[in-house]
Amino acid sequence: MAWMIAAMVIVGISMVALAKRSQKSEPAATAFLYRKSGALFSPVERSFLGVLYEAVGEHATVFGKVRVADVVEPIAGLNGCDRQKAFDKVSDRHFDFLLCDKKNLSVICAIELNYGAHPSNSRHPRDEFLKGVCEEAGVPLVQIPAKSGYVIDEVKRLVAPHLTPKGKRNQEPSPLRQESKINGKVCPNCSATMVKRIARKGSHAGMEFWACSAFPKCKTVEAIKVQCPLPAGRTFPV
Repeated sequence: MAWMIAAMVIVGISMVALAKRSQKSEPAATAFLYRKSGALFSPVERSFLGVLYEAVGEHATVFGKVRVADVVEPIAGLNGCDRQKAFDKVSDRHFDFLLCDKKNLSVICAIELNYGAHPSNSRHPRDEFLKGVCEEAGVPLVQIPAKSGYVIDEVKRLVAPHLTPKGKRNQEPSPLRQESKINGKVCPNCSATMVKRIARKGSHAGMEFWACSAFPKCKTVEAIKVQCPLPAGRTFPV
């Protein structure tokens, strides 16, 4: 009888020891198995971000790595299954950068660094997907080629059209548009304003001429003072 009691005690002690060993080998239910990642932006993105701050100035607030699902949402009228599918497609994607209104943080435009369409580029399908999403949702998207260095004036030229309130474009015309309005010059082909330019090369170098402000979409030019007839279809180098 005594040996049976001793055996039961030994078995009990063994079970307790095994339970404690199992608890040590398995993570606790409240453990958080994470660690801090590296830099938020890649070297190319960091290089661009500094230039973007300079190009935007005080006209907008810059955000980076914003989830697409926080900017767009599935259209109304979808059933539950289709709505979830549409949401899932954007829930794990993000925009490289966003420009937002400083007053109410409404989205002005999204900015994506475009890594090109080379077959080896894994980001190309992503870039094309975001382009389609933005077109459908009415979110202006500025795609800028990714490279090791950027010029502030080039970035400023790309984002400037989105930073000028539509209501102020007609209230505060540029000096070129004011001059064109005074002289009453309108492009005969596209009805845009005509501005004065000076030919920089060719046989007409140094001469003033009227050029369409929609250049390069419209390349209409007119001579201001014609000393000799211009050949039909002749254009000045701009």
